[in-house]
Amino acid sequence: MASPLEENILEKDFKISTSLGSGGFGEVKLACHLPTHTQVAVKVLKKKKNSLASINTEVEILQSVEHRNIVNYFHVIDTSTKTYLIMEYVSGKDLDMFLRDRNFLKEDEARPIFNQIVSGVHFLHQKRIAHRDIKLENVLIDGAGNVKLCDFGMSRELAEGQMLEEFYGTLFYLAQEILARKPYNGLVGDMWSLGVLLYVLVTGQFPYEETTFDAMYRVITTTKYPIPYHLSKPCIILIEQLLMVPNQHRITICQLQERQWLGNIKEHEALATKEIVPKVMEAMCTMGYTCEEIVSSLKHKQPNNLTATFNILKYKLSCGDSHQQNQKPCLNGNPEGTLRPLLALKRRASEPAFSTSIGDGKRQKLHHAE
Repeated sequence: MASPLEENILEKDFKISTSLGSGGFGEVKLACHLPTHTQVAVKVLKKKKNSLASINTEVEILQSVEHRNIVNYFHVIDTSTKTYLIMEYVSGKDLDMFLRDRNFLKEDEARPIFNQIVSGVHFLHQKRIAHRDIKLENVLIDGAGNVKLCDFGMSRELAEGQMLEEFYGTLFYLAQEILARKPYNGLVGDMWSLGVLLYVLVTGQFPYEETTFDAMYRVITTTKYPIPYHLSKPCIILIEQLLMVPNQHRITICQLQERQWLGNIKEHEALATKEIVPKVMEAMCTMGYTCEEIVSSLKHKQPNNLTATFNILKYKLSCGDSHQQNQKPCLNGNPEGTLRPLLALKRRASEPAFSTSIGDGKRQKLHHAE
């Protein structure tokens, strides 16, 4: 439990309305940002000696990425025991929930969803950021079909040629080189996860399903996943290029974007800061802030409530009408269509937060194996 002082730090500008779920690292809450009347998601990270580096890494990565297919970061509130990440709230479902009503998608239905996921991952990989936990539950989709990649708790920014050794991920989405517990390329591992995700979207099943690391490694390296008869040849080839063993022949994100099956991927457009900032400044001045306060806070990159207001207003203005359509005003209760975003959440109270044996690869996250 946070102390009353710490809760006051959060609740000065944010009204917590409900808990959206909990997981191994903490809890996600729905909140209203009072100055702008905007719904936000608050990811509460509990500080532990062995988690501080991971929390700092997640914050740094979120601060460095701004893309239409990645959840938007607004603010961080740091206390002695907890870190509060203030994020964009996406009203809708994650892909796991989305698929439950449909079993699997036709290729024409899966294409625009996978297209947007690839766009977000391409942006990350250009910055040499490996997500390392791409899966159904970490992809959010709203009522208009807009897709957002979320949960960067395992992400890492890599130096050129850097190999990773940490054993992170979700069992059904782990590439064989990670399961082998040898140094691996995190970007290449992401491509395998994309292959698993695409396979599930168009078949409703996982390509490989085992309950232990060793069994999963063995089945991946010795058998071929089933190929349903209803898939087109271009889709089959794309899955084969993503689920490639050995991994040195696996397709890259740049090569993936060029594949005809995906269709046209919308080019990423950087936020037109020069056009939006004056509008944000004007709006904030009408709220009682002075230009001097705003400029000073932004110049020194101060993580204060003023910065949070600036980032949220900039986001709302950049989204325009699409944001207004997908965002409801702040509500007192639990809004219809509430989504459990930004954190891999426990589906049942009996499920452990950490596991070395996974019974349902969709639902349990494996953070680290000693």
